[in-house]
Amino acid sequence: MPEIISVVSSKGGVGKTTTSANLGGILADFGMKVLLIDADVQPSLSKSFELLLSAPHGLSTVIKRGGSILEDSISQTNIPNLDIIYSDADGSLQSWLSGREDRLIILRRAIRNSPILSRYNVVIIDTQGAAGWLQNTAAMAANIMLSPIKPDIISAREFSTGTLQMLAELNSMADMSPELQSGDLYALINDQERTNNSRDIANSIRLQFAGHKKVRVLATQIPHAAAYPAAMTQQIPVHAYGRDRTANSAWQSMHKLVWELFPELNEIYVDEVSDPDNAEDEVVDDEAGAAL
Repeated sequence: MPEIISVVSSKGGVGKTTTSANLGGILADFGMKVLLIDADVQPSLSKSFELLLSAPHGLSTVIKRGGSILEDSISQTNIPNLDIIYSDADGSLQSWLSGREDRLIILRRAIRNSPILSRYNVVIIDTQGAAGWLQNTAAMAANIMLSPIKPDIISAREFSTGTLQMLAELNSMADMSPELQSGDLYALINDQERTNNSRDIANSIRLQFAGHKKVRVLATQIPHAAAYPAAMTQQIPVHAYGRDRTANSAWQSMHKLVWELFPELNEIYVDEVSDPDNAEDEVVDDEAGAAL
């Protein structure tokens, strides 16, 4: 089973797509096999990276054939180890889902029952910034729901109302079936500006959810920086935009996020990960040297 992360929020514009793309990109650079799923009717994630191979089908086909993920729905990006199921969803998919009794678990079932997905280490699902069955089924598919929050009053209030209400609604039927139990919600302070107001709101969010049973505010904070939109414009993960290791750089911040979500990678940087091909060459060279 891959680790399944759904990036969710009931508010648009908080950085879900940027977070999904950058997290997928750096994990792929670590050598993990990563599958992105664009579950947003505005397919921004599908445009984040160049496609080397565009599959004939996208998310609508996956869902409408009962949650079956086949090779014909997996596209290959130009980033090694990073594939994507692109979004071709529209309003009709929401209506189609609303008529299904299995609408909450259809994407979970697709991911967990697909033999193809056994080759992936991580699946990251980007969702739309509005309530609806498409976001709900994407959220229910996850082991972890990752929710970016901008440290401003409007975003913080929306998280405390809309996103947490979504979490409560998802778990309202858990007593009927363990299959209807959602994963935990991880809140990520995102796009934090260097102002006292921004810092105060971030601290307030942490205090509000300290000790919460289903919500964990991550220690990692993603700063406001020009590197993030610049990397998206160039269709590259932000950690590849520059390797500045200062405390609040994009390179350092994305590594901190990975270390917090995947503790087994703690304090390891992507440029320290050995290339197996190079490792084999080094063994051959060592043997040759010993022979000489």
